[in-house]
Amino acid sequence: MNSVPGSAVATARAVVAPLATAFSEAGYRLYLVGGLVRDDLLGRVRDDVDYDLTTDARPETIKRLVDPFADAVWTAGERFGTIACRIDGVVYEITTHRADAYDESSRKPIVEFGDNVHDDLARRDFTVNAIAIDLADGSLVDPFGGGADLDAGRLRTPLDPEISFSDDPLRMLRAARFIATLDLTPEPALVAAVSAMRERMAIVSVERVRDELQKMLLLPDPRPGFVFLSSTGLLSDVLPAIAAQGFDADRVAARTVAVAPEPVDRWAALLLDAPTADREGELRRLKPSGELARSVAWLTDAASWLEAGAVPTTPEALRRAAAAAPDGLTLEARLSFVTALRAGVDTTDLETAMAELSRLRQTEPDLDKPVAPLSGTEVAAVLDIEFGPVIGQAHAALLEHRFVHGPLQRDEAIDVVQRWWAETSA
Repeated sequence: MNSVPGSAVATARAVVAPLATAFSEAGYRLYLVGGLVRDDLLGRVRDDVDYDLTTDARPETIKRLVDPFADAVWTAGERFGTIACRIDGVVYEITTHRADAYDESSRKPIVEFGDNVHDDLARRDFTVNAIAIDLADGSLVDPFGGGADLDAGRLRTPLDPEISFSDDPLRMLRAARFIATLDLTPEPALVAAVSAMRERMAIVSVERVRDELQKMLLLPDPRPGFVFLSSTGLLSDVLPAIAAQGFDADRVAARTVAVAPEPVDRWAALLLDAPTADREGELRRLKPSGELARSVAWLTDAASWLEAGAVPTTPEALRRAAAAAPDGLTLEARLSFVTALRAGVDTTDLETAMAELSRLRQTEPDLDKPVAPLSGTEVAAVLDIEFGPVIGQAHAALLEHRFVHGPLQRDEAIDVVQRWWAETSA
């Protein structure tokens, strides 16, 4: 690998050229920073392209300079120095050079604008991300040796790690992700700082922790990141229930890699390592969306299906399981999740369940959301009763009959309701 820009940066320079010229003519410098620069130096092809730029221009000046080019301008991040804009369909985030400082007891940075790109790069998380391209002449700006660290496969912070992690403790967790993403080896001083300072994670919002963990979970191989979290003790601060079980990075990594690279599947695979009673609490502590929490809980409830022969295969059991699936998931997704984790274990029961489920799909199109064969009005008329709780109870009886015996025609449903009512009201 050469520490010189490659094709992605060349393309970026061409795209950004008109904007860079406008900044230069106004007396300001514009720099390309972020993952695009780092990955280009590594020769990694990115599916997404982020145009993250930094400049010595202040936010009000950035707005003025982009206005003639932009189709839209967003100022939500202006107080932090960031102006976003869309030009010819391309979105840019342009941030004034920063020299952030953090209050030791606060989760939020104290933003100070700067004039020097070196000062801005010094406040970035790791040297491999503290590299910029001067868009005026295409030169590489690498004051902290990030390119050499990429060559050596080394993870360091631009400043002393104690300073970097004190400024933003989330960087300790980000270290795990970059170790796993880029196959980097953390320098001893970085490891020692995380081990000594991990309790500062307490000031980081759980939402930021959750998002960072999820990014690592979705990697092709998160194992090196898990090893780092476990060896430094940081795992106890971010996933305490899992850490308390005698964490096995190989086992957890094998599970997460085996299942689909989707947040629901990866979180569920990870949480299988927590005690059954703690699984839901371990995730909810990180404040996920209600949809994610419900879906993960439904997948992890299938832990009892991991043993050979444990998967239900009868029509009744499959109907109940299909109807219990949360919105956005199907019973097929749950069976696929179990199949991925049952590598090397007899899957006869899974194959039987999938075949029976396929048959039910053909004959029962409402399998996931069974439709009552009688409306509330029809139930009231059949039983000659007023609307009230009994209507819901009658529908529950019809659903129970459906689970056991399958779909009902209208005449059959009337007979079931009448027999239920005769037994109930006797």
